[in-house]
Amino acid sequence: MKSTALITGATGGMGLTCADALADSYALFLTDRDAAKLETMAKGLSDRATVYTQVCDVKDADSIASLVDAVRSTGTLGALVHAAGVSPMMAGWREVIDVDLVGTARLMKQLLPLSESGTVAICVASIAAVLAPIDSELEAVLDDPLASDLFERLVAKSGGEPDSGIAYAWAKRGVVRLCEKAGAEWGQRGARVISISPGLIDTSMGRLELSENPVKDMFVVRTPLVREPVPGQSSLPGRADDIASLVAFLCSDAASFISGCDIRVDGGLVGALRHG
Repeated sequence: MKSTALITGATGGMGLTCADALADSYALFLTDRDAAKLETMAKGLSDRATVYTQVCDVKDADSIASLVDAVRSTGTLGALVHAAGVSPMMAGWREVIDVDLVGTARLMKQLLPLSESGTVAICVASIAAVLAPIDSELEAVLDDPLASDLFERLVAKSGGEPDSGIAYAWAKRGVVRLCEKAGAEWGQRGARVISISPGLIDTSMGRLELSENPVKDMFVVRTPLVREPVPGQSSLPGRADDIASLVAFLCSDAASFISGCDIRVDGGLVGALRHG
């Protein structure tokens, strides 16, 4: 019997592509906030995998608990691909933190008892995590994402409420650090934890950010690796397949000693910005 791969944000560009990449190796448990889209997606994959679906909102601890119970009922948790999230143009700063960081911490905490030897958890972060200047005192606040006074502490440390772009960078830095630390706890159970930090990826979320944030155009130009565009692709140089290919590798035995780290998938952009 195949183990189960839980994919959050499953109906988004990265989630959908990752589900397709893992369909031949796992039973799939797809979750997102849109039940109709989940069912359509499940039908498209049902000829290759056993597919389960459930609506979940990672801002709601009870919703996560219900999801984890449902995943437990399917058997062994083989993989988590946590792609659910919101970008700066999609929400205010508090929701960005609550979904992208706090939601990740809630999910990882509740899934830990399901992990065992061979389980791998992959959380989608962002290159924003390493590009934004964040001091050690602020990192210490981000390192406790389930604190009841998290938002108040963030405002106090930063001297005011941040905009959603800054909050996004904070949230993703928190995700990277959470995965680094979780590598030890999950490793005691024989499981692995990795964060991946995409650069400019051609998804609907990426296109929204490109259309609303002029800095993204500069980042497109500064990305060293440029490939021939595929039909229908925007100017964003990365593709969802780039993320899915890495996820498939990280879920394989070939990656069995990779854990507690972040992997950038950015075509060399961070290096170019740092050293260009």
